[in-house]
Amino acid sequence: MYLYFLTSTHHRRYKIGLGWHLYRRHKQVDKTTKGRQRVLVAFIMPLGARWAETLLHRRYKRFHAPLKYGSGRTEWFKRGAWIAEAVVIAGGICLGQWAIVWTPIYIILLIFVR
Repeated sequence: MYLYFLTSTHHRRYKIGLGWHLYRRHKQVDKTTKGRQRVLVAFIMPLGARWAETLLHRRYKRFHAPLKYGSGRTEWFKRGAWIAEAVVIAGGICLGQWAIVWTPIYIILLIFVR
């Protein structure tokens, strides 16, 4: 599942959301909201994508600025420097998750493949 950050040219806001198919989700949001939406960054999360999204939504709730209409309208936030921190946090979570997934596989390969 993807955890993505979109930016809107019309509303001057950021969206933190989830989707299995990033391209399709981006087009859906772009079609139902004013202006153009662009993918700022997206992370493939092997585990706990919903947890990571919830964490970011709660951490930055003081910047919450939902739209009146559109797909994913409640997941928009005001622009600000906080987005850099949010991307770093999401990247760290993603990196940690991939380490959890691949470390046991690597250890098993070290033991059995010589």
